Amino acid sequence: MVLTQRGTIRLLAIVLAGLACLMLAATARANTITVPATGSTVAIQNAVDAAAPGDTIVVSPGTYSGPTIHVQTSNLTITGSAASIIDAKGNTYGITVGKKLAFEPGPACPALEVSNFKISGLTVENAADTGIFLFSVDKFQVVGGNYLNNAEYGIFPRCSRDGLISGNSGGGGNDATIYVGEDERTTVENNGLTNGEFGIELENTDNSVVRNNLATTNTSGIFVIVLPGLPKSATETALIEGNNVNKNNRPNPFPPVTCTSPGTPPGCQEFFDDKQLLPSGTGILNVGGHKVTIRNNNVTNNNTVGVGVVENPFGFGSSNETRVTNNLIQQNGKSPDPRTQGSGDIVYLDNPANGSCISGNVFKTSFFPFGEPPACS
Repeated sequence: MVLTQRGTIRLLAIVLAGLACLMLAATARANTITVPATGSTVAIQNAVDAAAPGDTIVVSPGTYSGPTIHVQTSNLTITGSAASIIDAKGNTYGITVGKKLAFEPGPACPALEVSNFKISGLTVENAADTGIFLFSVDKFQVVGGNYLNNAEYGIFPRCSRDGLISGNSGGGGNDATIYVGEDERTTVENNGLTNGEFGIELENTDNSVVRNNLATTNTSGIFVIVLPGLPKSATETALIEGNNVNKNNRPNPFPPVTCTSPGTPPGCQEFFDDKQLLPSGTGILNVGGHKVTIRNNNVTNNNTVGVGVVENPFGFGSSNETRVTNNLIQQNGKSPDPRTQGSGDIVYLDNPANGSCISGNVFKTSFFPFGEPPACS
């Protein structure tokens, strides 16, 4: 077919008009649903149930209590100010995102069935376990919110990927305020985390970035670990940079293990939770994570350890290829928790020939009982 110039222009106009109609139709389908300040989470749930992919739910200021809010729709945004408060008292979770909330047999992560979820703002508080729990979510954002006094976790993505957790504040729980577990490619940045067991924890997760956060007055500021009984058997490739990690001296509420063997000596404290092993006063600690880079952080005034690298006690071996470079690590280790095996600005309780390296840091005290790793090249 041969087109004249006029025919070409006419065809182009038809194509552009068709694209414009498609864009207008897509825009028309994206609605904003405003939740009035009814005081009940049922109103928020009703908005979630009525929403279509692409919609935004705006939660009016006020305190909302009632059942847990469940999100199972993709391409959904929930937004509100800090004065839009979800009081989750009496519920395990404040908000859940995902169609399944538990591992499949194996254990294994279920398929990713919810995608492109965003929550911006809001305060979620007082849950019996977790403020917001995202399970098997593909592409998520949790930004600009407050997650306070949830008994265990504030923000907890699990079996999820390509996530951003940014600009939040929170604390007050007996586990991690931000807990990244069994995930891939999650960035945690610009958050302020106080008065929790951990500010941030990376557990059996891959390709994480922890950047420009403030972690203070926790038991441990930033914690990397591998735990048993989970779908992933390693924590691989994490970048921890530009964080301020100071005064993480909150007492550990979990009692230390005192039994040398079960029931011995009589009346001793047996092991029941990995958190029993955690010394209070810990800045940044890697317990078995591989290819973890810790650089350009300010780590100060933590009573036991500034930066620690430890062989994993649960059978996952050495913290291979950990790089500790160009950090300011000072005034740490001055009042160590008795449950620690070493204290100081830098503590390395691992094989120094495991591919790890330490260089360019500003520090005064160190503990290298098995030898000092080489300088980084």
